[in-house]
This record gives sequence, structure tokens and C-alpha cells, in this order.
Amino acid sequence: MHKIATPDFAASLPEDMPRPLKVNFVISKDLKSKIFHDIFKRYLQFDPALLEVTISEQPVDGAHVHHYHRPHLETELKAPAVVTVHHDPRDVDPWLEPRKFWAVYRQTARIVCLNSLQVDDLAKEGLTNTLVIPHGYDDIIFSKEKKTFDPGRKVNIGIVSKRYDRRFKGDAYIFELVDRLDPERVRFTLVGAGRSLDAARMREMGFEVDVFEFLPYRLFGDLYHRMDFLLMVSTYEGGPANLPEALASSTPILCTNCGMVPDLIRDGENGRILSGNIRDDMAMLDAIVDNRDGAADALFEGAHALQTAITWEDVIALHIRMYAEIVAETQPA
Repeated sequence: MHKIATPDFAASLPEDMPRPLKVNFVISKDLKSKIFHDIFKRYLQFDPALLEVTISEQPVDGAHVHHYHRPHLETELKAPAVVTVHHDPRDVDPWLEPRKFWAVYRQTARIVCLNSLQVDDLAKEGLTNTLVIPHGYDDIIFSKEKKTFDPGRKVNIGIVSKRYDRRFKGDAYIFELVDRLDPERVRFTLVGAGRSLDAARMREMGFEVDVFEFLPYRLFGDLYHRMDFLLMVSTYEGGPANLPEALASSTPILCTNCGMVPDLIRDGENGRILSGNIRDDMAMLDAIVDNRDGAADALFEGAHALQTAITWEDVIALHIRMYAEIVAETQPA
């Protein structure tokens, strides 16, 4: 079913904006990305009177804007062009070598960043036609439900991400942490392909673990409600999408300072920002697990009271405004 934009939103758009706006999502090469599939599906379900999306490997004629999602596979963009920075520019993966991006970024009308750290990194290269539009959450699936600390049950720490051989999701840190936690006080919920390997190791160390390598997305709301904290300790991130999902579920986040963290996390309120050095972080984490001086209660309260994430409908609305601005700028005087 199509999601219909609110009358207020539609009325706030420029009167001379083409309706529908015809936007071409250019994927450059069909690599069967589930992440892209899930994101694009939301745009395809939006109000067709306002937005018409075409997905193709090569740019198509007739679009008002061409939005590239794998720009490092291109040498020349079809104008007017937009790109989204889906990755962390600080990532050392050769596939994401910065030199592959800068030249094509300079051909764009806008560069969409998922977070302000990306804006800062691009500004150092003289790329300033940026704006931040983060990942969103699905307000049909995720809802606020305040958590409470119960000393009679184990604290449930969730990890929601695919397991990567590159270990940039913080695997070393995770097991340094697990090695220091008490199985009588903590249990884990792991979600993502490959996480059964981690679950087996955690169980050998005496922990209770629920693991879901593949879980229907409609069940993710309940998943976060069962967690006490989300643990996200990546070295590099563009998002990740689990941050807004957790925040929309009143789940505090224990995280390293990458991706959308500086924009979404208020340290000490809806989460704690970790140093990435377990020796420096352990006293803080122990206090949270034991609710020492109300450390966990404060985070539960803050995560429920604050809402720093936005919905996917908000995300799409921000994109439509951007597309409309670009069309207005490129129309003949």
C-alpha cells in the first residue's frame, strides 16, 4: 500500500515542482544488496502523486534527478546528479578507497550524508554541497516502551549486525567485554548473518544467548523491546540503521563514536559513548550492568524521553524537498 504524504507536507512543496517528481535511482551494478532493496522499497511505496522512482543500473532518460548509490563505480554522472555517502570515508577497505569517490562527488548537485562526520570529512576535500539526511525507522514496527531495571533478572545486551570477516563491527572489543562480564548478571541477543558463531563462543563462556541469523523485519520491534541495551562498537559506519531502530524503541545504546552516533546519541542520556578501549570503558559498563548509582535507570529514562531519530517517511520527505530544490536550480531562467 502506498504511503500518502500529509496534506501539510504536500502543500509546503513549491507550487511549480513537477508532480510527480521523477527520480532515477542509479545502482551502477546489480549486486543484490538487501540493504538497498529495503531502502528503495520505501520510496517505491511513497505517494505516487509526489514521487515516481525508477531503479536502473545505468541512468535513464526523462528523470528530473539522477540519484547514484554506488558512485565509485562511475566516472561520469548524468546531470543533475545526487549521490549518497552510504559508507564511512575513514574506512580503510580498498573497495572504498577515497580517490574512487572524490572526482564523481564533484559532479553532483548535492551530496547526501548520513551523518555530520561524513560532512566534516568531505569538507576537508573541498566538497561542501552536502546535507545530512540520516537513516530512519519504521513507526509501524517500532514504538516507545519505557524499560526498567530489574535486579532479579539478567541484563539483556543486544547486537544487531551481520558478522563480517573484516571485524570492523568491533568483534575484538565485544569478546574483550564478554570476557569481563558475569554470566550470572548478563545475557545476549544476537541478530545477523554469521552471529551463530559468536553465540556458540559466548555459550562456551557460560552466557545465555538468543541468536537469530535471519529474522523477519516485522518482528524487530518486539526484538528491541526485549533488549535492555543495544551494543554497537564498530570502527567504521555510515549509519548504522540499528541506531534509529533502538532509539525508536526506548533502547539505550552503548556505542563507539562513529557513523550517526554524534548526531543521535546524547552521552549519559540515551546512551553512552565508549572509547573503544575496554580497560577505559569497563568501570562505566560495570556500573550500568549493576545499576550502580542508578546508571541504568538514567539511561532508560533518557532513551524513553528523548527522540533524536526520524521516521522513514521524514527521510523521504527531506529527499523530496532536496530534489525539488535541485529541479528549481536547474530549470532555465
